[in-house]
Amino acid sequence: MIKKQNYQDKIIWVIGASSGIGEALVKELASRGAVLALSARRTDELEKLKNSLKGLRHEVFSLDVSELAEVINTAEAIYIKFGRIDSIIFLAAVYSPVKLDNLDPRAIQQMVEINLLGAFHVVHAVLPIVKKQSYGQIALCGSVAGYLGLPGGQPYSATKAGIINLAESLCAELPEPIDIKLISPGFVRTALTDKNNFSMPMMIPPTQAAVFIADGLLKNVFEVHFPKRFTWSLKLLQLLPYKLLLKITSKLNQ
Repeated sequence: MIKKQNYQDKIIWVIGASSGIGEALVKELASRGAVLALSARRTDELEKLKNSLKGLRHEVFSLDVSELAEVINTAEAIYIKFGRIDSIIFLAAVYSPVKLDNLDPRAIQQMVEINLLGAFHVVHAVLPIVKKQSYGQIALCGSVAGYLGLPGGQPYSATKAGIINLAESLCAELPEPIDIKLISPGFVRTALTDKNNFSMPMMIPPTQAAVFIADGLLKNVFEVHFPKRFTWSLKLLQLLPYKLLLKITSKLNQ
């Protein structure tokens, strides 16, 4: 299949579609002519979203990404329903801000199971499909929170660092035309960032994030990161030697 530089009639599976960036992206993709398979745990919210979209072919597939068998069955059901899956976008995530001396083991387990293990489950489920098709896009949502170890970022940041590493490994292992994308948002105004009590520079609304993602997934790039002024500043920090970098990040804890 020739890679189209638009979304008209593309079959796209969005995981984590019921709110935040996922909901905004679904609306953006539908407005561009995509056919959406919508997944999240909240079926009622997905049905409301489906009914609000332009187009009549969208379908809801409720899903808990922490359950491998459920992910595999859902991927197969979507493939059978539509005959192909052109793009899989993994956006599912949970977040609770916490410092290392006050970790809640149950919260850690939930974040790891959904944010990171869920991504591995999805990749495991869709790889046979995209290989059978000999094409397809797998887009995993990391975060600039995964770029650096920052105060109060754990364990969320660790899961996002894992997503970055997973996407890099997939890109190294899989041949073209299977397209691997890493999505790295900065601060986006959602229910997750509403939990933060610190300054969040260059915050953008989810509708703007959706446009950045939709545009970026069509480009010949590995990473879709935004807003650029913020993300490039963090990328420059990554280049510093640890002695200097850790001195800077430790000051953020004061």
